[in-house]
Amino acid sequence: MLIASKLISILFNPLIVSPITFYLLIFSNDYNTDKSFLFFICFITSTIIPATIIAYFKYIGKISRYEAPIRHERLPLLFFASMSNAIGFFLLNYFNAPPIVKGLMFCYSLNTAITYAITKYWKISIHMIGLGGPLVALHIFGLGNYAIFTIIIFLVYISRFFLKAHNHAQLIAGVTLAIILAYVELTYLFL
Repeated sequence: MLIASKLISILFNPLIVSPITFYLLIFSNDYNTDKSFLFFICFITSTIIPATIIAYFKYIGKISRYEAPIRHERLPLLFFASMSNAIGFFLLNYFNAPPIVKGLMFCYSLNTAITYAITKYWKISIHMIGLGGPLVALHIFGLGNYAIFTIIIFLVYISRFFLKAHNHAQLIAGVTLAIILAYVELTYLFL
């Protein structure tokens, strides 16, 4: 069970979920845009820059592990991720990306900033937050399947709990907050 939980946590890490979600949203639409360029923007700002910052912080000893299990270690990582996502949003907006794509990047930026504010006082599940928003975007875009989404959320929930990374409240709060915020942000601001 330990190996399976670690594998699920790796596969559904927000830095893995993000580029897959953007790829599906960008290459599954019929907009006449340079899809490869838009994906490049998304990949760099939502995955490469945050992953590089995590690696750098680990290298200089600012975080104890790549997962940043200690609450206060997460704060600068969340700050830089939110800023990187904000840059991604402004670039996507400038290059007229489809509303669902720039909307999801906006969600990543704002929701990461909200996660930062919460994390100052309480350790909320970043895995669950990083899963809820993309699943809402895929559902709104028509690529959703409730059964599959429920199974994914359940598996990640169980794996994070089993690994003792979070308690039930932190996991439930993460996925609930992400789903509500993403739905409101996407439907009322972008679609």
